[in-house]
Amino acid sequence: MESQLNRSLVNIQEFADNHKITFNASKSTVSLFTTNRHLYNYSSELFLMNERLNYSKYPTYLGFTLDSEVNCGKHIEKIADKARKRLKILKYLSGRDWGSDASTLRITYTTLVRPVLEYGYQIFQVACPTNLKKLERVQLSV
Repeated sequence: MESQLNRSLVNIQEFADNHKITFNASKSTVSLFTTNRHLYNYSSELFLMNERLNYSKYPTYLGFTLDSEVNCGKHIEKIADKARKRLKILKYLSGRDWGSDASTLRITYTTLVRPVLEYGYQIFQVACPTNLKKLERVQLSV
């Protein structure tokens, strides 16, 4: 499989050279998405421009942390942590005797916390219920 992939990478590099496109091999990674537990620790020998491509179990693409187990676990952990940090701001602003009024807190929540929880929600269709409960706990902790 690796030899075929390496040949394909050579063809992609030739196409890129012909169309004046440059790739940065140091920023490129190889990932394997599978539910086969025997392949979780797979290490590849793929090369782009004679540089070995690094293997990444959790690559990030457009802000999404992808995981090889295809269950969104790592991404949901990052989202939950980020949302919890932003919820702390709300707690600081919502003092009992001196805090901001309810409308200010609602606006703060909708501008700081909700976008973190809602960005890319479409990928959560493949998330396992245990991971989704982590997000639900953050949402309900308001």
